[in-house]
Amino acid sequence: MTISETVELLRENDNFIIVSHIRPDGDTIGSSSALCYALRKIGKTAYLYNNPQFEDSYLWLAEPYIEPEGFKPSFTVSVDMADEHLFPKGFVGSVDLSIDHHPSNTFYAKKTIVWADKASCGEVVMELVKELCGLDSAVADLLYVAVSTDSGCFVYGNTTGDTLRAASELCYAGARNTFLISSFFAQVQRRDLLSKHLFLNHCVTITTEKPSLL
Repeated sequence: MTISETVELLRENDNFIIVSHIRPDGDTIGSSSALCYALRKIGKTAYLYNNPQFEDSYLWLAEPYIEPEGFKPSFTVSVDMADEHLFPKGFVGSVDLSIDHHPSNTFYAKKTIVWADKASCGEVVMELVKELCGLDSAVADLLYVAVSTDSGCFVYGNTTGDTLRAASELCYAGARNTFLISSFFAQVQRRDLLSKHLFLNHCVTITTEKPSLL
């Protein structure tokens, strides 16, 4: 499907449940939350599936959109999932629309939009959001997390000029890039550096310790 066809499909339906994959990362969570935000902004009822594997570091992104107990959806959207084996329990065979960027997508959904040349699903959802309601600072934050996560903070080999252009557009729309990068990447880097430091100190202790005479 094209962007315009997908937007038309979304406008024609309501009562959405948006599903993220197992072991959800910043791309699936940011993209799902951004789509949910956009659908609500145009008057739709939309929620995120309450994925039991949401990590605390990402939960604040998803929390405002998580489904209430007892919600009965009419239309199911999967975001950033190439295959049904990535689904939480209960959604296999029930997906109305798949939004994805993986060339390995198996076209399991009734309708599918795949941009296989994109580094992140966030770049696909960004184009949908622009057509649905336009970019503002709130949705730009969500999409920036998506785009930056799957590009490894723009250092992975899948990063292209289009990836950087999308990030730039999100910054102009109000994404708090410094805050988001510090929140999601700097902490991980600090933890990695600390782990390496402790490991090296441990190695030095072992190699400089006097051998036992016993």
